[in-house]
Amino acid sequence: MSYGSSVLHHPGAQLRRAVIVIVASLCLLVPTTLVTSAASAAGGGYDNQLSPGDCELLGRVYSKGAGCARTRCVSKAHLYRKVYGAEACQLRGQGEYGYVSTIDWRRCAALSRRWIASVNYCASYPDRSATAVYDAPQCTGPANVYVTLSEKDGYYDECLTPARVKALIGYARSEGSTLQAEASLRSDLQCQFRPESAYVDGKCVSAPGSRPATGGIVMVGDSLTWRGTDELSRLRGTFTIDGEPARQISELRSRLDDYQALYGVPKGVIVALGAVPPPKGFGKSDLAKVIKGLPSTADVMFVMPYAELVPGKATKNTQTIVGWMKSIAKGRRKTCLADWPSYVRGHQGILQDGVHVKHSAEGGWARFIDQSWSRCF
Repeated sequence: MSYGSSVLHHPGAQLRRAVIVIVASLCLLVPTTLVTSAASAAGGGYDNQLSPGDCELLGRVYSKGAGCARTRCVSKAHLYRKVYGAEACQLRGQGEYGYVSTIDWRRCAALSRRWIASVNYCASYPDRSATAVYDAPQCTGPANVYVTLSEKDGYYDECLTPARVKALIGYARSEGSTLQAEASLRSDLQCQFRPESAYVDGKCVSAPGSRPATGGIVMVGDSLTWRGTDELSRLRGTFTIDGEPARQISELRSRLDDYQALYGVPKGVIVALGAVPPPKGFGKSDLAKVIKGLPSTADVMFVMPYAELVPGKATKNTQTIVGWMKSIAKGRRKTCLADWPSYVRGHQGILQDGVHVKHSAEGGWARFIDQSWSRCF
């Protein structure tokens, strides 16, 4: 894969630099000894389950006979996503952009981008100086031109057909704009994920005052949710599953606000947070206030968190948050608990680093969530 030779805007056109945005870090804020000891226990520095092509999409070095290096990156790149079993690299000087993004697998497919199932990433183009990349390995099918936007919700990079890119370049010339601006403006898919927006006459336009109908079930989680999104969505296709590594429980309010802006007040909420320590000053009363802000008719399920430094012994942080959840659930109707700590203890060896389940166990995690919701409601 030669990134330098494949970067084109349009024959004869000059490259434009993409706007840089900040995206969330992918490392859970747990002691690094968890990751280090897990790597040693699992056999060290190579993953032989990744194909050479997927390894290259992660920016990691592939060695024949050994597999995909966990901590060695290709030339001019360095490791920046270090969670064991989901390592990925980034080119130097690219801000927070890397070789991959944490996009829901269904959205990744809709964008015609490659989903790397074993590490739960959507392949991203690492060099943000590119406007469009023809025959990009990050794309699938006939939509083989990778157009860089800003890799945030509603403005993700998108793979388009050469014919579509040609049409967009035509619009850009006639409007005095850019390919990226027209790709963003004229994406029906992306428009669906922009609050108070509507796709009208081939353009995504502002629609102030528009409000979605009330409803839906949303799950807000961290790395466990992110890793198991594809497995859970196959069991619960109507759930909106919002998982992001390193997410703290203090972010629940903002995630629910974002959901409500797009889909209306949820009828059900699953809270799967707490493995990452909350910021100083955030306590049980803050979590209770968020839950109190939901309609009294909304179903709420707390997935009690679990992390361990010593096998079988939960960290003090997760024990504290489990206590918060139990207390809040006791005082609110239509609220229940999903006992993830007990599930982990009953399935020895399911964790690979004291926090995350092994890739082979992600389906088990999904079934646990599915069955817990069924028992609750």
